Amino acid sequence: MRDTSNIILFSISRLISELGTAVFKFALSLYVLDITGSASLFATVLGFTFLPGILVNIFAGVYVDRSNKKKVMVISDFASGIMILICMVIFSYYPENIFTLILYAIALSTIQAFFSLAVNACIPDLVSKDRVNAMNSSHQGINALLSIFGPVVGAIAYSMIGFHMIFLIDGISFIVSGILILFLKFRPRSTPAEKHKPYFESLREIRTYIRDRAAIKNILFVFLATNFVIGPAISLVLPYIIYKQFQMSAEQLSLIEAALAVGFIVGAITIAMKRVHAFFINKIFVLIQLQALMFTLWIFPKLPFIGLEAKWGLTFGYMLLLAFTGIFLAMGNIPMTSYAQLYIPEKIRASFFGVVGTVTTLAVPVGMWIYGVLIDLINFSFIVIGSGLLLFIVGTIAHRNKDLREFFKQDLEPEPDDVTGTTKTKTIEA
Repeated sequence: MRDTSNIILFSISRLISELGTAVFKFALSLYVLDITGSASLFATVLGFTFLPGILVNIFAGVYVDRSNKKKVMVISDFASGIMILICMVIFSYYPENIFTLILYAIALSTIQAFFSLAVNACIPDLVSKDRVNAMNSSHQGINALLSIFGPVVGAIAYSMIGFHMIFLIDGISFIVSGILILFLKFRPRSTPAEKHKPYFESLREIRTYIRDRAAIKNILFVFLATNFVIGPAISLVLPYIIYKQFQMSAEQLSLIEAALAVGFIVGAITIAMKRVHAFFINKIFVLIQLQALMFTLWIFPKLPFIGLEAKWGLTFGYMLLLAFTGIFLAMGNIPMTSYAQLYIPEKIRASFFGVVGTVTTLAVPVGMWIYGVLIDLINFSFIVIGSGLLLFIVGTIAHRNKDLREFFKQDLEPEPDDVTGTTKTKTIEA
């Protein structure tokens, strides 16, 4: 009963706050373009949302590990809501001050970095072990759903109620989310409270933990490689192919991108089923190979028997490829996240996800820069095939890696923790 009520409360709180944020971010893009006419200024504002994630995650992880995670989540949501309402007041006096929006982006991203780490660290404390995967499926499925409806609602809200009111709605949504989190029931800590070590000694502990475990290092490599390829390919290469190469419309591109989110939702629902999860847990890296195949097939319009004049036929073809990509992404990423949550000792769980967050946040902009250069230099077909080949190699190496195979065969039952002196799930020593 506790599991079900926690999943419902958590999902509603995430839906409310994430919808408010998705609407605000889309409206922000329209507003910046309206008052400046400059895409580069919007890119500057957007870039500042990445910066805190790179700088804050590792240091925030140690703080979250030492703190009551429920309090961190509640305070983060309340602080986000109050900060947005303050920005709304400032905005009402200086509506065309881009510096205010940049400060908002930095502050919100910093606060939400703490919240995200607390979420990833606390999910095993909200539900029983066999429901962790369902909880992650719900969480990531909501994010995918809002990637479809957020821009739609944002566009409607921007035209009907204006940017100032969207500020207010976003602020209230965070406060409501924080109130809902107050009602979540956390299980007691599985480890007794300890005297905290010096801060930088705690950072060295997580570094040592990762360094001494080959499976954990390999998982970080997989996160790095897949985010380096997938994020830029979908955000940069796909629009280039659709717009520049095949002269398709914005509506067709939006349908193609929506298909990715729909596929992810389908994959999240599917992998939440216990039998499906049990079947795929030792095959998640095969799913990376299948993603590689989907990326390689982006060149299908170049095939001699495909008619480029049939734009809606091409649209349907890309929608199908992106839908399957979303399914494979969800069915691989969600179990990997769930397994890491159950495997990593509670004492350093948030710190570990801080490292993951830093790695993935760095990988995406670096990949965007490299892909941006490559698009101007070589034919997109080579980029697509190269991306697919790189993903396939990563998936093959990971699938054949003995440490990773053993890691995902573990029976996640508590045992003494040689790193922390407490209890944790069974580990495979490097």
